[in-house]
Amino acid sequence: MRIGVAGLWHETNTFAMEQNDSMETVHIQRGDALLPQEHVRNFMGGFIEGANRPDVELVPALGIGFSHGGLIHAKVYERCRSMIVDALREAKPLDGVYFSFHGAMVAGTPYTDAEGKLVQEARRILGDIPMVGTYDFHAIMSDLEIQSLVPFPNNTNPHIDGYERGLEAAKCLLQMLDGTIQPITHRVLVPIIGPNIGQSTWSHLPVEEERLLLHQLNLKREALEETPRVINITILGGYGYGDSPDAGMSVIATTDGDAILAKKLANDLANDLWTQRGELQKVRPIYPIDEGIRMAMKQQETPVLLVDLGDDPGSACPADSPAILESLIRNQARDCALTIRDAEVVEAGIAAGVGATITMDVGGKIDQRFYQPLQVTGVVKSIDDGRYVICGPTHGGWGRKVVRETFRETNVGSRIVLRIGNKIDVIFSQRQTGKERDFFKSAGILLEEKQILVVKSNQAHRASFDPVVASTIELNTPGVSTINYASLSYQYLYRPIWPIDSDMDWVPFE
Repeated sequence: MRIGVAGLWHETNTFAMEQNDSMETVHIQRGDALLPQEHVRNFMGGFIEGANRPDVELVPALGIGFSHGGLIHAKVYERCRSMIVDALREAKPLDGVYFSFHGAMVAGTPYTDAEGKLVQEARRILGDIPMVGTYDFHAIMSDLEIQSLVPFPNNTNPHIDGYERGLEAAKCLLQMLDGTIQPITHRVLVPIIGPNIGQSTWSHLPVEEERLLLHQLNLKREALEETPRVINITILGGYGYGDSPDAGMSVIATTDGDAILAKKLANDLANDLWTQRGELQKVRPIYPIDEGIRMAMKQQETPVLLVDLGDDPGSACPADSPAILESLIRNQARDCALTIRDAEVVEAGIAAGVGATITMDVGGKIDQRFYQPLQVTGVVKSIDDGRYVICGPTHGGWGRKVVRETFRETNVGSRIVLRIGNKIDVIFSQRQTGKERDFFKSAGILLEEKQILVVKSNQAHRASFDPVVASTIELNTPGVSTINYASLSYQYLYRPIWPIDSDMDWVPFE
């Protein structure tokens, strides 16, 4: 049996400044480069292992991702879609297809259902063959996809179960090819947008985990999956920064040939989610910047982790907000470490050399709708090339069951560490900031010596930092990953939707 493998990966923040308007922002994996040669615990690794059968041949077609997290321009998307479809056509004959998706891509104006259109086009050229797909927890899934393939999204947030979902997708596809199951999927779109920090499904802290709504609903979901003829059930978080008709939360149930059961299971969980939606806003308190910093300065147990929610690079923010740095300096905080993306500062630091004192306007250079550059003076403490190894655990598959073979290398571009004021160490990087502790360690920052650490993130930092910090304080900071969804200018999001329309009512069975 020949199984085609294709990928399309992007989480689109339609409110971000840095858009993908040319093919120069596209990263392409062709042929064998699409299939990892070593064992990895992510979606693709799980699917490859699950499909490891003597009569199965994996046929890599094409995988495409993007540099920036902003809108994909229509012509760029259409070109990429055509490339993937052409690669699948060239791979024929195929008995089945596995799609590796993120699932939250938004392309063009007006809105285009990127993954749905791709799957629809693949169906047109390949015919009625079995198809499955793996998705991120924050996927924006449409009816086009539900009608065309069997979805296997993350069940966890932070996402640590990609490998397991890949295994399940492979098992399902092989059973379809063997003719032993006939999957039927039902989706209920629940009118809830975010909040992402309220959508945690697990925590390293047992007391916190017990009160997480999605943790409790996941326990019920797992029990329901033991029902005969049930293949898969998922509660999807949706993606509030991707302006689209399907951006809200949803519940998806797949059964073996039982449409009535799939609908009942999805409606049951959707009703639970809706009636308890208020719990999503009670997970953890969020503080104004100054208040949160003063709290951190008073903590006896350290380090304290401050989370910059509004400038999360994982949500396509530029990661160059100096808002927290400004408050740290003004409040005379000491022994701190944080990150800011600023290529100009990196270049100036490299030119000046280690030990030199430089005065620069830092941050606020990419998107000035929310914050402005901040002038600081500091000493260049170190310079490096920005290459480091993520040793896990971290977001996206390197989770609690981490194995050493999952170590991976990454590169954020050249970095400098600038020491400002009372031992405030700022890691300036050229292209991106890290949200795992290895990013700090590789820059020479000893976490145990710091009173305060700052990470630009929302959920992705938790798998790495939760086990090693004394406490975490989340801050209501400016940026396009704001927690205030009502402040965003939606055009395509279906309304009414909670909590933007706080007084609305909804019944999942209608």
